[in-house]
Amino acid sequence: MKELLRIFQYIQKYHEDNFDVLRLSLEFLLVAQNQALVAEILEYKKREIPPSFYEELQKYDLSSQILINPKLNYKKVFKIAQNLKINAQELEDFIQTIALQKTILKLYDYATPAEINALVCGLLHLQKNESIYNPCCGMGSWLLSLSAHHKECRFFGVDIHPKLIGIAKVLAALLGFKNCYLEVADIFKESAKFKEISNPQKQSKNSSNKFDKIFCHPPLLTHLNLKAPKDSPLAPYTKTAPEIPFLDFALCNFEKKAIFIIRSVLLNKPIGERLRQYLIESGLIEAIIELPTNIFPHQMGEFCLLVLSPNNKRVFFMDAQSFYLKEGKYNKLIKQEEILDLFALKQNSDITCLRDYQALDLENLKPSYYMQFQNSNHSKQTAVLLGQFIEKCYRGVRIETQQDKDLLGCYDLGIKDFANYGFSNAFDDYVLKPNLKRLHELKVQPYDLLLSMRGVAPKVAIIGSNAAQKIVLPNAGILVLRVKDSRIARALYFYFLSFEGHSMLSKIYQSNNERVGEKELKEMPLPNWFLDSQILEEYQEHFYELIARGEQIQAQKRGIAKLLGYKNPLG
Repeated sequence: MKELLRIFQYIQKYHEDNFDVLRLSLEFLLVAQNQALVAEILEYKKREIPPSFYEELQKYDLSSQILINPKLNYKKVFKIAQNLKINAQELEDFIQTIALQKTILKLYDYATPAEINALVCGLLHLQKNESIYNPCCGMGSWLLSLSAHHKECRFFGVDIHPKLIGIAKVLAALLGFKNCYLEVADIFKESAKFKEISNPQKQSKNSSNKFDKIFCHPPLLTHLNLKAPKDSPLAPYTKTAPEIPFLDFALCNFEKKAIFIIRSVLLNKPIGERLRQYLIESGLIEAIIELPTNIFPHQMGEFCLLVLSPNNKRVFFMDAQSFYLKEGKYNKLIKQEEILDLFALKQNSDITCLRDYQALDLENLKPSYYMQFQNSNHSKQTAVLLGQFIEKCYRGVRIETQQDKDLLGCYDLGIKDFANYGFSNAFDDYVLKPNLKRLHELKVQPYDLLLSMRGVAPKVAIIGSNAAQKIVLPNAGILVLRVKDSRIARALYFYFLSFEGHSMLSKIYQSNNERVGEKELKEMPLPNWFLDSQILEEYQEHFYELIARGEQIQAQKRGIAKLLGYKNPLG
């Protein structure tokens, strides 16, 4: 990245406008990808940059409006740029440094922190062939996080500032986007005239563009002075809530999911009351994630991610205010993977909670408010003990093979046979055991839950249907839980693997010298909402989705093993 900054700083000596400096820096990088052309340019005898520079930009449908200062030594820039191998990560680091770290350049209002961009990509769960819309796209910093999907989806961005769209277009070209449509437009006065509409089939029936997913980081401009459409449920707009017009616009343009960066005051102050009421009445709020403070330069207020989707019955709240690392004058969001895991599970924990719409407080939708309420009442809640679901709990034992005329074929089951995600159905260690009544008492059955008895991190399995007609014996060191109801067994298996359940199990192991027995497990407290019928139903859906994903992982491993010449799937 040092060489990129060196190019920027050199061009800065000859151009006062930092937008122009940034665009020229990126244009030089783009043209420098054509090594043959660079060789010709370096042989060019005239002082002014050759026409071939602009002709190369035209190949990317870029018409540069910036006249390069004749005093600028373009050959010096190309000598640096021609040896650079630019990738998305280096470009992202460069843009983040220029826009958000070197705040003296005053570009921080036109880019979003990389950590937020990456988190939003994960929360949107982008799928192949989806249309993605980014109003107020600024200089296109989100494209850097989207680059992994550049061949699968179609991206549409709009901004009112031509220079910002110019920078974004060069970025898109550098990143290799093929289906990226960026236009200059005032979204409150005109529709962007994209070269490709978001959904051709629906466009024929509906004149307004609709997009599958939307991300918007609205500018906090109090001088917008916009009037809401007469039929808007958010009318009239409040001047002190500049995000609301952008929310109002985007609400009419998304189909599956939309994410907005908003100030937390909209969630618990009078200026956001009409917005809160409309979103609740419409069932549009899927989740609200409270962000750490001081992560946006020159913005000292509190901010949240507002996640919207149709037909919600519950709101998932997450207080991620503590997920930051101090970097210079500002904070940096961390633990994005943990946030995504918690979002996917949507369970109650120390920093998350799930609330029915009927239980929402119109006066306050801040996650920290609900977490404070949940934590203050936690001690009053009656815990459900795991033991009440258990029909039988026993340890595996070692049964020595004896020289006996009456032997039975059995299968030894060890921790190595635990499937990572889903039913454990592979039993390969065939052995002969003495025909004892005890064998039938110890053999596992479908839907039995198995846990390792020792270790810091518990290992968990659920037995599949293949065990029904076999004698499968758990090794010593394995604890078997036979649950009274298969639905509860599936829910417990998912809970044990979830962030909250796995953490609870780990604490039990650690507090008992890294081991666990029947007594400790039967006394393990479960959340009092575990018996809620709707929660159990959701756990069934999560369980089967987990199985499907686990099978995909195994298929990938088998494919890799075959590719590498192994006879068995890789572990």
